[in-house]
Amino acid sequence: MPRLTIDTKNTKSLYDPVEVEINGKVFKVISIDRNVLKKIEEFDAETVKGNLDAAYQRLELLIGKHPFINKLRIEELIEITEFVTMNIFRPAKKEKNSPGPGEEKLQP
Repeated sequence: MPRLTIDTKNTKSLYDPVEVEINGKVFKVISIDRNVLKKIEEFDAETVKGNLDAAYQRLELLIGKHPFINKLRIEELIEITEFVTMNIFRPAKKEKNSPGPGEEKLQP
């Protein structure tokens, strides 16, 4: 009988780690659980209403409060947000070590 087994004992985040480099320093996006996800959605709703400060607050929630965040241009803020969002919701597929069933091996 087919079975799907999922182990959530060690799950601390809803996604694999994501890092952002700003001014030569690497920042790791915090672990997101459902409570943090809800707060992000609240910031998104405020941003859509024209509250740009909510967009900055969202980034602070994701990587922590840092003085340089206030110096980011809107374009940079959008670029960072899109990068983080893409890597959380559409992560890159991991490469296979060997072909799967029905796949051909590449000839050198």
